[in-house]
Amino acid sequence: MTVKGAHMVSKGYIRAWADARNVVDVLDLQDGRGYPSSYLSATVVSYVYDPKVLTRDLEDDYSQIENSGTPAIVKLRKGHTLTAAERSAVIAFLDMHLDRGRYADQTKIRIPAVVLKTGGRIENAELTLGDRLLLSQSIQDVLRLTTLGLEQWPWQVRKAKHLATGDGAVLLWRPTDGADISTISFPLSPTQLLVIGQNLPDDAPLNPLLAKNSKRWIVGVKGTLNFNKAAVIAARRSQG
Repeated sequence: MTVKGAHMVSKGYIRAWADARNVVDVLDLQDGRGYPSSYLSATVVSYVYDPKVLTRDLEDDYSQIENSGTPAIVKLRKGHTLTAAERSAVIAFLDMHLDRGRYADQTKIRIPAVVLKTGGRIENAELTLGDRLLLSQSIQDVLRLTTLGLEQWPWQVRKAKHLATGDGAVLLWRPTDGADISTISFPLSPTQLLVIGQNLPDDAPLNPLLAKNSKRWIVGVKGTLNFNKAAVIAARRSQG
């Protein structure tokens, strides 16, 4: 299913940051711009998940994950307890969010490749982001939250203030450098933080860590993001 305007950060998820007119603040750290936008068009990139070499329908995969995960996230926002299946749907959503985030600033990059066709014919090709995302699913070194048994970890929704979100919103916490992951955090809304695993300190710098972890997109409630920071961050990253 080819989709012209695909969201890098799920539309149904960022709706929680929109005001009565459906407007959110957006920082594009790649282009160095900040601006207000309808959540319907925020973080949209044309044909971003359309593979050119592989044939699997990645956009359809993501659509199914969103269709299961978003209602479960809404239940968490309302304070409801999730079933085991709903917890699994949230974990799949977080894995998808991680996948997208890893490549959020590489949508225009094309990777040369040699393709072995049926019958032994060899062709030169270029891998799009959709191809690379599909290939990454078979790389063993890529972290998959589904392998951590998160369904059995403690889950809580904590109250918070002025949370932003973005392509780097899934934060992985370790008690010490090199230790196993002990906590996963994810903003559910501007005022709610999902914490899976060990508790986090009250003064954890959530928004600064999210900004550091995000490759391209940061989304916030209208009037809460400093648009000038997008240009500053983009310039700093371009210098290496």
